[in-house]
Amino acid sequence: MDQPVKVLHVFQEMDLGERHQLLRTKARGIDVVVVCKTGASFLEEIQAAGIPVHQLDMHRRRDPEAIARLRQLVQSEQPDIVHVYTKTALSNTIRAIDDLPPRLVAYRGIVGNLHWLNPTSRNSFFHPRVDRIICVCEAIRQDLLQNRFLNWRLPEEKVVTVHKGHETDWWPRENVPADFSEFGIPADALVIGSMAQMRKRKGIPVLIEAFEKLATPKAHLLLVGKVNDKHIAKRIARSPAADRIHLPGWRADAASLIGALDLFVLPSLRREGLPRSVIEAMSQQVASVVTDSGGSPELIEDGVSGRIVASGDPDALASAIDELLGDPEQRKQMGIAAEQRIRTCFNPDITVEKTLAVYSELLGRDVTGGCA
Repeated sequence: MDQPVKVLHVFQEMDLGERHQLLRTKARGIDVVVVCKTGASFLEEIQAAGIPVHQLDMHRRRDPEAIARLRQLVQSEQPDIVHVYTKTALSNTIRAIDDLPPRLVAYRGIVGNLHWLNPTSRNSFFHPRVDRIICVCEAIRQDLLQNRFLNWRLPEEKVVTVHKGHETDWWPRENVPADFSEFGIPADALVIGSMAQMRKRKGIPVLIEAFEKLATPKAHLLLVGKVNDKHIAKRIARSPAADRIHLPGWRADAASLIGALDLFVLPSLRREGLPRSVIEAMSQQVASVVTDSGGSPELIEDGVSGRIVASGDPDALASAIDELLGDPEQRKQMGIAAEQRIRTCFNPDITVEKTLAVYSELLGRDVTGGCA
Protein backbone atom coordinates (compact mmCIF):
# COMPACT_ATOMS: atom_id res chain seq x y z
CA MET A 1 0.00 0.00 0.00
CA ASP A 2 1.31 3.43 -0.93
CA GLN A 3 2.41 5.76 1.85
CA PRO A 4 0.11 8.80 2.30
CA VAL A 5 1.14 11.88 0.40
CA LYS A 6 2.82 14.38 2.71
CA VAL A 7 2.31 18.12 2.16
CA LEU A 8 4.26 20.76 4.05
CA HIS A 9 2.21 23.98 4.21
CA VAL A 10 4.20 27.17 4.77
CA PHE A 11 2.17 30.03 6.27
CA GLN A 12 2.69 33.14 8.31
CA GLU A 13 -0.93 33.26 9.51
CA MET A 14 -3.97 31.49 8.08
CA ASP A 15 -7.60 32.52 7.87
CA LEU A 16 -10.67 30.46 8.76
CA GLY A 17 -11.08 29.08 5.24
CA GLU A 18 -7.46 27.93 5.13
CA ARG A 19 -7.73 26.25 8.53
CA HIS A 20 -10.76 24.27 7.42
CA GLN A 21 -9.01 23.40 4.17
CA LEU A 22 -6.11 21.87 6.10
CA LEU A 23 -8.38 19.94 8.46
CA ARG A 24 -10.44 18.53 5.59
CA THR A 25 -7.31 17.73 3.60
CA LYS A 26 -6.04 15.71 6.55
CA ALA A 27 -9.42 13.97 6.76
CA ARG A 28 -8.97 12.93 3.13
CA GLY A 29 -5.84 10.97 4.00
CA ILE A 30 -3.11 13.54 3.32
CA ASP A 31 -0.23 13.74 5.81
CA VAL A 32 -0.30 17.46 6.68
CA VAL A 33 2.57 19.39 8.28
CA VAL A 34 2.52 23.15 8.94
CA VAL A 35 5.23 25.81 9.15
CA CYS A 36 4.08 29.16 10.55
CA LYS A 37 5.32 32.21 12.40
CA THR A 38 5.99 32.02 16.12
CA GLY A 39 2.80 32.31 18.18
CA ALA A 40 0.41 32.22 15.20
CA SER A 41 -3.22 32.54 16.28
CA PHE A 42 -4.32 29.18 14.88
CA LEU A 43 -1.62 27.05 16.56
CA GLU A 44 -3.73 25.35 19.24
CA GLU A 45 -6.56 24.46 16.85
CA ILE A 46 -4.22 22.90 14.29
CA GLN A 47 -2.14 21.03 16.87
CA ALA A 48 -5.30 19.72 18.57
CA ALA A 49 -6.22 18.13 15.24
CA GLY A 50 -2.97 16.16 15.29
CA ILE A 51 -1.16 18.26 12.70
CA PRO A 52 2.55 18.84 13.47
CA VAL A 53 3.48 22.53 13.55
CA HIS A 54 6.95 24.05 13.21
CA GLN A 55 7.27 27.71 14.21
CA LEU A 56 9.58 29.70 11.96
CA ASP A 57 9.80 33.47 11.49
CA MET A 58 10.73 34.93 8.11
CA HIS A 59 11.72 38.55 8.49
CA ARG A 60 12.48 39.39 4.86
CA ARG A 61 12.36 37.88 1.38
CA ARG A 62 15.90 36.56 1.68
CA ASP A 63 16.36 35.44 5.27
CA PRO A 64 19.44 33.16 5.54
CA GLU A 65 18.52 31.82 8.96
CA ALA A 66 14.96 30.99 7.89
CA ILE A 67 16.22 29.43 4.64
CA ALA A 68 18.61 27.14 6.50
CA ARG A 69 15.98 26.11 9.03
CA LEU A 70 13.36 25.48 6.36
CA ARG A 71 15.81 23.35 4.37
CA GLN A 72 16.47 21.24 7.45
CA LEU A 73 12.72 20.81 7.99
CA VAL A 74 12.16 19.70 4.41
CA GLN A 75 15.05 17.23 4.65
CA SER A 76 13.70 15.78 7.91
CA GLU A 77 10.00 15.77 7.02
CA GLN A 78 10.57 14.66 3.39
CA PRO A 79 7.28 16.03 2.00
CA ASP A 80 6.10 15.18 -1.50
CA ILE A 81 4.80 18.74 -1.93
CA VAL A 82 5.61 22.08 -0.32
CA HIS A 83 2.60 24.44 -0.50
CA VAL A 84 3.44 28.11 0.21
CA TYR A 85 0.96 30.90 0.93
CA THR A 86 2.85 34.24 0.98
CA LYS A 87 5.33 35.96 -1.30
CA THR A 88 7.97 36.30 1.44
CA ALA A 89 7.67 32.64 2.35
CA LEU A 90 7.83 31.68 -1.33
CA SER A 91 11.07 33.58 -1.94
CA ASN A 92 12.70 31.87 1.03
CA THR A 93 11.26 28.44 0.22
CA ILE A 94 12.59 28.52 -3.34
CA ARG A 95 16.10 29.02 -1.97
CA ALA A 96 15.61 26.48 0.79
CA ILE A 97 14.47 23.56 -1.36
CA ASP A 98 16.46 24.46 -4.51
CA ASP A 99 17.83 20.98 -5.43
CA LEU A 100 15.54 19.00 -3.11
CA PRO A 101 12.85 16.72 -4.60
CA PRO A 102 9.49 18.12 -3.33
CA ARG A 103 7.18 19.72 -5.86
CA LEU A 104 6.45 23.37 -5.10
CA VAL A 105 2.95 24.90 -5.11
CA ALA A 106 2.38 28.63 -4.54
CA TYR A 107 -0.86 30.37 -3.56
CA ARG A 108 -1.74 33.70 -5.20
CA GLY A 109 -4.54 35.81 -3.73
CA ILE A 110 -4.32 39.21 -5.45
CA VAL A 111 -4.28 40.63 -8.98
CA GLY A 112 -1.21 42.46 -10.27
CA ASN A 113 1.98 43.77 -8.67
CA LEU A 114 4.20 41.28 -10.56
CA HIS A 115 6.44 41.94 -13.56
CA TRP A 116 9.09 39.96 -15.39
CA LEU A 117 11.60 42.82 -15.09
CA ASN A 118 11.16 42.91 -11.30
CA PRO A 119 13.75 40.68 -9.54
CA THR A 120 11.33 40.11 -6.66
CA SER A 121 8.78 38.66 -9.10
CA ARG A 122 11.38 36.47 -10.82
CA ASN A 123 12.55 35.18 -7.44
CA SER A 124 9.03 34.25 -6.36
CA PHE A 125 6.04 33.49 -8.59
CA PHE A 126 7.95 33.64 -11.87
CA HIS A 127 10.78 31.40 -10.66
CA PRO A 128 11.12 28.13 -12.63
CA ARG A 129 11.31 26.14 -9.37
CA VAL A 130 7.59 26.84 -8.83
CA ASP A 131 5.61 23.91 -10.25
CA ARG A 132 2.08 25.24 -9.86
CA ILE A 133 0.42 28.51 -8.86
CA ILE A 134 -3.03 28.12 -7.30
CA CYS A 135 -5.01 31.32 -7.86
CA VAL A 136 -7.91 32.14 -5.58
CA CYS A 137 -9.95 33.42 -8.53
CA GLU A 138 -9.91 33.20 -12.32
CA ALA A 139 -9.16 36.93 -12.62
CA ILE A 140 -5.78 36.32 -10.97
CA ARG A 141 -5.06 33.37 -13.26
CA GLN A 142 -5.80 35.45 -16.34
CA ASP A 143 -3.67 38.31 -15.03
CA LEU A 144 -0.72 35.94 -14.59
CA LEU A 145 -1.14 34.37 -18.03
CA GLN A 146 -1.33 37.78 -19.70
CA ASN A 147 1.79 38.97 -17.87
CA ARG A 148 4.47 38.65 -20.57
CA PHE A 149 7.71 40.31 -21.58
CA LEU A 150 9.33 39.31 -24.88
CA ASN A 151 9.47 35.49 -24.68
CA TRP A 152 9.01 35.36 -20.91
CA ARG A 153 5.64 34.02 -19.82
CA LEU A 154 4.12 31.41 -17.56
CA PRO A 155 3.03 28.14 -19.20
CA GLU A 156 -0.75 27.87 -19.09
CA GLU A 157 -0.67 24.51 -17.32
CA LYS A 158 1.33 25.99 -14.43
CA VAL A 159 -1.49 28.32 -13.33
CA VAL A 160 -4.80 26.99 -11.97
CA THR A 161 -7.87 28.48 -10.30
CA VAL A 162 -9.19 27.13 -6.99
CA HIS A 163 -11.72 29.34 -5.22
CA LYS A 164 -11.24 29.45 -1.46
CA GLY A 165 -14.17 27.79 0.28
CA HIS A 166 -16.34 29.12 3.09
CA GLU A 167 -19.22 27.72 5.13
CA THR A 168 -22.16 30.08 5.44
CA ASP A 169 -22.76 29.10 9.07
CA TRP A 170 -19.39 30.55 10.07
CA TRP A 171 -21.32 33.83 10.15
CA PRO A 172 -24.74 33.03 11.67
CA ARG A 173 -27.44 35.50 10.76
CA GLU A 174 -29.16 36.80 13.88
CA ASN A 175 -32.91 37.36 13.69
CA VAL A 176 -32.83 40.60 15.66
CA PRO A 177 -33.30 44.18 14.44
CA ALA A 178 -30.06 45.90 13.54
CA ASP A 179 -28.86 48.53 16.00
CA PHE A 180 -26.43 51.08 14.58
CA SER A 181 -27.24 53.70 17.20
CA GLU A 182 -23.67 53.67 18.57
CA PHE A 183 -22.60 55.28 15.29
CA GLY A 184 -25.36 57.90 15.41
CA ILE A 185 -27.44 56.18 12.75
CA PRO A 186 -31.24 56.50 13.23
CA ALA A 187 -33.28 53.34 13.69
CA ASP A 188 -35.30 53.96 10.51
CA ALA A 189 -32.25 54.53 8.29
CA LEU A 190 -31.29 52.37 5.33
CA VAL A 191 -27.68 51.40 6.00
CA ILE A 192 -25.21 50.79 3.21
CA GLY A 193 -21.90 49.38 4.31
CA SER A 194 -18.45 48.61 3.01
CA MET A 195 -15.57 46.86 4.74
CA ALA A 196 -12.02 47.32 3.43
CA GLN A 197 -8.69 48.92 4.04
CA MET A 198 -9.78 52.47 3.27
CA ARG A 199 -7.44 53.26 0.42
CA LYS A 200 -7.89 54.65 -3.08
CA ARG A 201 -7.68 51.36 -5.00
CA LYS A 202 -10.63 50.07 -2.97
CA GLY A 203 -12.75 52.73 -4.69
CA ILE A 204 -13.91 54.47 -1.52
CA PRO A 205 -13.87 57.98 -3.08
CA VAL A 206 -16.06 56.62 -5.90
CA LEU A 207 -18.46 55.16 -3.34
CA ILE A 208 -18.64 58.49 -1.52
CA GLU A 209 -19.44 60.28 -4.77
CA ALA A 210 -22.09 57.69 -5.58
CA PHE A 211 -23.56 58.05 -2.10
CA GLU A 212 -23.93 61.79 -2.62
CA LYS A 213 -25.97 61.08 -5.77
CA LEU A 214 -28.49 58.73 -4.12
CA ALA A 215 -32.16 59.56 -4.31
CA THR A 216 -32.77 58.00 -0.89
CA PRO A 217 -32.47 60.65 1.85
CA LYS A 218 -32.72 58.05 4.65
CA ALA A 219 -29.54 56.26 3.51
CA HIS A 220 -26.48 56.18 5.76
CA LEU A 221 -23.03 54.90 4.79
CA LEU A 222 -20.94 52.81 7.22
CA LEU A 223 -17.28 52.43 6.20
CA VAL A 224 -15.70 49.70 8.35
CA GLY A 225 -11.92 49.48 8.40
CA LYS A 226 -8.76 51.42 9.04
CA VAL A 227 -8.42 54.62 7.02
CA ASN A 228 -5.00 54.32 5.40
CA ASP A 229 -5.37 57.29 3.07
CA LYS A 230 -5.68 60.80 4.53
CA HIS A 231 -7.28 61.97 1.28
CA ILE A 232 -10.30 59.76 2.00
CA ALA A 233 -10.83 61.41 5.40
CA LYS A 234 -10.57 64.83 3.75
CA ARG A 235 -13.00 63.76 1.01
CA ILE A 236 -15.55 62.70 3.61
CA ALA A 237 -15.09 65.89 5.63
CA ARG A 238 -15.99 68.08 2.67
CA SER A 239 -18.87 65.89 1.49
CA PRO A 240 -22.36 67.45 1.58
CA ALA A 241 -23.48 64.09 3.02
CA ALA A 242 -20.75 63.97 5.69
CA ASP A 243 -23.29 63.77 8.53
CA ARG A 244 -24.54 60.46 7.08
CA ILE A 245 -21.10 58.88 6.55
CA HIS A 246 -19.71 56.96 9.51
CA LEU A 247 -16.17 55.68 10.16
CA PRO A 248 -16.11 53.15 13.02
CA GLY A 249 -12.54 52.09 12.15
CA TRP A 250 -11.31 48.53 12.58
CA ARG A 251 -13.84 46.35 14.38
CA ALA A 252 -13.49 42.87 15.80
CA ASP A 253 -17.23 42.43 15.16
CA ALA A 254 -17.01 43.60 11.54
CA ALA A 255 -18.67 40.45 10.16
CA SER A 256 -21.67 40.96 12.46
CA LEU A 257 -21.97 44.57 11.33
CA ILE A 258 -21.98 43.40 7.71
CA GLY A 259 -24.75 40.93 8.50
CA ALA A 260 -26.95 43.73 9.85
CA LEU A 261 -26.69 45.95 6.77
CA ASP A 262 -29.44 46.66 4.28
CA LEU A 263 -26.91 46.56 1.45
CA PHE A 264 -23.19 45.78 1.14
CA VAL A 265 -21.00 47.56 -1.42
CA LEU A 266 -17.43 46.83 -2.51
CA PRO A 267 -16.41 49.48 -5.08
CA SER A 268 -12.85 48.24 -5.81
CA LEU A 269 -10.98 49.79 -8.72
CA ARG A 270 -8.21 47.21 -9.22
CA ARG A 271 -6.12 44.36 -7.76
CA GLU A 272 -9.06 42.67 -6.04
CA GLY A 273 -8.79 38.95 -5.32
CA LEU A 274 -11.75 36.94 -4.02
CA PRO A 275 -12.99 39.42 -1.40
CA ARG A 276 -13.85 37.83 1.93
CA SER A 277 -16.03 40.79 2.91
CA VAL A 278 -18.39 40.07 0.00
CA ILE A 279 -18.46 36.38 0.97
CA GLU A 280 -19.33 37.33 4.56
CA ALA A 281 -22.18 39.55 3.33
CA MET A 282 -23.51 36.89 0.95
CA SER A 283 -23.30 34.21 3.66
CA GLN A 284 -25.55 36.36 5.87
CA GLN A 285 -28.13 36.96 3.12
CA VAL A 286 -27.09 40.56 2.52
CA ALA A 287 -27.40 41.63 -1.11
CA SER A 288 -24.22 43.17 -2.51
CA VAL A 289 -23.21 45.62 -5.19
CA VAL A 290 -19.68 45.03 -6.48
CA THR A 291 -17.56 46.28 -9.35
CA ASP A 292 -16.08 44.23 -12.18
CA SER A 293 -12.67 44.27 -10.48
CA GLY A 294 -10.77 41.04 -9.86
CA GLY A 295 -12.73 38.10 -8.51
CA SER A 296 -15.84 39.98 -7.33
CA PRO A 297 -17.82 39.11 -10.50
CA GLU A 298 -17.02 35.44 -9.91
CA LEU A 299 -18.92 35.60 -6.61
CA ILE A 300 -21.98 37.52 -7.76
CA GLU A 301 -24.49 36.55 -10.45
CA ASP A 302 -25.61 39.95 -11.69
CA GLY A 303 -29.32 40.49 -11.10
CA VAL A 304 -29.65 37.20 -9.19
CA SER A 305 -27.45 37.33 -6.07
CA GLY A 306 -26.42 40.99 -6.31
CA ARG A 307 -25.39 43.61 -8.82
CA ILE A 308 -22.14 44.14 -10.76
CA VAL A 309 -21.22 47.58 -12.12
CA ALA A 310 -18.23 49.01 -13.95
CA SER A 311 -15.39 50.03 -11.64
CA GLY A 312 -14.77 53.76 -11.25
CA ASP A 313 -18.29 54.74 -12.38
CA PRO A 314 -20.11 56.60 -9.57
CA ASP A 315 -23.28 57.04 -11.64
CA ALA A 316 -23.61 53.31 -12.32
CA LEU A 317 -22.86 52.56 -8.69
CA ALA A 318 -25.45 55.06 -7.45
CA SER A 319 -28.06 53.67 -9.84
CA ALA A 320 -27.55 50.08 -8.64
CA ILE A 321 -27.66 51.14 -4.98
CA ASP A 322 -30.83 53.20 -5.50
CA GLU A 323 -32.45 50.29 -7.34
CA LEU A 324 -31.90 47.89 -4.45
CA LEU A 325 -32.62 50.35 -1.66
CA GLY A 326 -35.95 51.08 -3.32
CA ASP A 327 -36.96 47.42 -3.59
CA PRO A 328 -36.83 45.57 -0.24
CA GLU A 329 -38.25 42.37 -1.73
CA GLN A 330 -35.59 42.27 -4.43
CA ARG A 331 -32.92 42.78 -1.78
CA LYS A 332 -34.35 39.93 0.25
CA GLN A 333 -34.47 37.52 -2.69
CA MET A 334 -30.96 38.46 -3.80
CA GLY A 335 -29.72 37.88 -0.25
CA ILE A 336 -31.26 34.40 -0.16
CA ALA A 337 -29.74 33.60 -3.57
CA ALA A 338 -26.37 34.95 -2.41
CA GLU A 339 -26.25 32.62 0.60
CA GLN A 340 -27.23 29.68 -1.58
CA ARG A 341 -24.49 30.52 -4.08
CA ILE A 342 -21.78 30.51 -1.39
CA ARG A 343 -23.20 27.32 0.10
CA THR A 344 -23.19 25.40 -3.18
CA CYS A 345 -20.37 26.91 -5.24
CA PHE A 346 -17.78 28.20 -2.75
CA ASN A 347 -17.66 25.65 0.07
CA PRO A 348 -14.46 24.15 1.54
CA ASP A 349 -15.13 20.64 0.21
CA ILE A 350 -14.92 21.94 -3.37
CA THR A 351 -11.68 23.75 -2.50
CA VAL A 352 -10.16 20.57 -1.05
CA GLU A 353 -11.30 18.47 -4.01
CA LYS A 354 -9.72 20.81 -6.54
CA THR A 355 -6.54 21.26 -4.50
CA LEU A 356 -6.08 17.51 -4.22
CA ALA A 357 -6.60 17.26 -7.97
CA VAL A 358 -3.65 19.66 -8.40
CA TYR A 359 -1.53 17.48 -6.10
CA SER A 360 -2.56 14.33 -8.00
CA GLU A 361 -1.66 15.85 -11.35
CA LEU A 362 1.71 17.03 -10.05
CA LEU A 363 2.64 13.66 -8.57
CA GLY A 364 1.20 11.59 -11.40
CA ARG A 365 -1.08 9.55 -9.15
CA ASP A 366 -4.38 9.78 -7.34
CA VAL A 367 -3.38 11.05 -3.90
CA THR A 368 -6.57 10.01 -2.03
CA GLY A 369 -7.91 7.05 -3.93
CA GLY A 370 -10.61 8.76 -5.93
CA CYS A 371 -10.39 12.56 -5.74
CA ALA A 372 -8.57 13.35 -8.99
